Amino acid sequence: MFLVVLRIVIFFAVLTAIYLALDWYMRGQRIRELEAEHASGEGTSLSREDYVAKGIAVYSRSWQRKALLGIFAAPIIVIVIIAALANYA
Repeated sequence: MFLVVLRIVIFFAVLTAIYLALDWYMRGQRIRELEAEHASGEGTSLSREDYVAKGIAVYSRSWQRKALLGIFAAPIIVIVIIAALANYA
């Protein structure tokens, strides 16, 4: 039983690491895009830091960030389906 719990904990740790890495990458990419937009003349009424902060606040509520939660949902759904098929087929 201990090994099963240990494997589940390791599985969630790996999924969390993947989620954090992808979120960090996507956030950094969005920051670079916002800085390039500001440099090209958009949002000149705001400072660069304020423009980026406003854009990142929008990103934090975006569907792309919420879609990253699929990293947790998809493998769990697949495992449950495989377990159900193995038990009932």
